[in-house]
Amino acid sequence: MNHARVRGIDHFGLTVRSLSEAIHDLRNALGAGLCYIEGPIQDPEPGWMVRKLGSRGTCSLQVAAMNVLETNLELFDYAGAERRPWTAMAGEAGTFFLLLRTSRPERVISRLFTENAVVRPVENPVPGYEVTLPSGIHLAVQQGVPGNGEAEQLVGAVCLNRYDYQGAVAELTGTFGLQQVGAVAAFGTSGVLLAGAHGLPVAVLHGHSPAPRPANSDLGGHHVAFHSDDVDASLDALRSGTRYVSRGEPETITDGPIAGDRWVYLNSPFGLQLELINMPDGQLPYEAGAAARRTPIAAGVFA
Repeated sequence: MNHARVRGIDHFGLTVRSLSEAIHDLRNALGAGLCYIEGPIQDPEPGWMVRKLGSRGTCSLQVAAMNVLETNLELFDYAGAERRPWTAMAGEAGTFFLLLRTSRPERVISRLFTENAVVRPVENPVPGYEVTLPSGIHLAVQQGVPGNGEAEQLVGAVCLNRYDYQGAVAELTGTFGLQQVGAVAAFGTSGVLLAGAHGLPVAVLHGHSPAPRPANSDLGGHHVAFHSDDVDASLDALRSGTRYVSRGEPETITDGPIAGDRWVYLNSPFGLQLELINMPDGQLPYEAGAAARRTPIAAGVFA
């Protein structure tokens, strides 16, 4: 069932302390490509970012979009807002990390020998490594060949508390049309891997040490964005008989590298911040001179 009428997951968003550090780390560790940098984005009116994005105060924002092994990742760097450091360890409720499944984990780890990454070998439940990159991004590198036949697979992983975990799985499958395709365990927590016919997979885990979730502007703040052919229609569907609350009305970006993008953020009933987005890949201004491009979702699912 796909009550929200979305195609699938378009990207994951993560708030970092430094764009330059995070870009360097993802390039070095995973060979990521930089698609574009947007901003600084300013509050067009007092309180706009608080209402629309869930930041903690008036601020400016830069966004870097990266293609990391065919996974779209948006990195947020806020300035001027109250930013809480969010010292929770990966695997605790409210945290986000990246999970790489590869047949050659040592090849990834060898790239980090000259960096200040914290690398911890693990044997159980899945052999591999648990890594904290110098920028603070958490990465689990696990031995194994992805089931889709690719040599490597990168997955965004969200950790929820015990009260929200079951509800999240039910909503992401029942409302957003994802299906359970496997099990996941990393950073001392476990859960399920969900995927749709289009877009990116997501790992949803039962996090330990219950904690409040970070705001979008906190270090470690994160969101999951779903692509919709019609953002307004998807929002109307979610507003009808569900407990999703939009952060204002959809807006269309009119200038900059992703002019034409239409988007709106949502508060979900299971605590995870979501986004509905229509990013017209193939028609975006940044693409003309970009060294890397976003991975688009196949068109025409609801045509």
